[in-house]
Amino acid sequence: MPSQRFYRLSEEKQSLIWKASMKEFTSVPYEKVSINKIIREAGISRGSFYTYFEDKKDLLSFLLEDTKRKWKETYLGCLRKADGDVFSAMEEMLESAVEFCRNNNIFRLHKNLIMYPDHMIIECMEKDFEEEVGEDFVNLVDRSRLKDGSTGGVLLLLKMCVICMIACVAEYYKNPEKGEVIKAEYKKALRVLCYGAYRVPQKDQVEEKADE
Repeated sequence: MPSQRFYRLSEEKQSLIWKASMKEFTSVPYEKVSINKIIREAGISRGSFYTYFEDKKDLLSFLLEDTKRKWKETYLGCLRKADGDVFSAMEEMLESAVEFCRNNNIFRLHKNLIMYPDHMIIECMEKDFEEEVGEDFVNLVDRSRLKDGSTGGVLLLLKMCVICMIACVAEYYKNPEKGEVIKAEYKKALRVLCYGAYRVPQKDQVEEKADE
């Protein structure tokens, strides 16, 4: 991860390095990523680069972690705006997720990394979003309308919602012209998660009431 010297840079300089790095990592496979191209694009020296990062693997780890941090901040912002309503937050999050992935070419980045056999990179990519959001998410959720308001139940709900959202963002990325159709399908999927797919048989309704 970046050294403290990197974090002492101005936000503008950090942003230049971030953008130059993302441009290179989304342009070519990992093994062809050029530090020289990144430093030229960012306007820094090679010596300066190595005071900020150990190598390109260290830089990639930073990019992936920083991307997750931005996703987390965006999602928690949507949840606050929705007063803890998970499904309202997820509806709004789709718009933000599509825009973020499109502006930063996130899917191309993952495509360029997916075949690279380095376990550190794969582990970094596969860290669970549920784990990343964790306690912050649980504390913001309005559990009053949930059947299972336990921490485990809330995190499971988050995981299912995020899987649904990522699938829709990926579809949008492949077929942007179908944006409105994809959004409509996403809302349907959220309704299934919210209300369930099966009608509850009468005998099960009686049992549910007995359990309450």
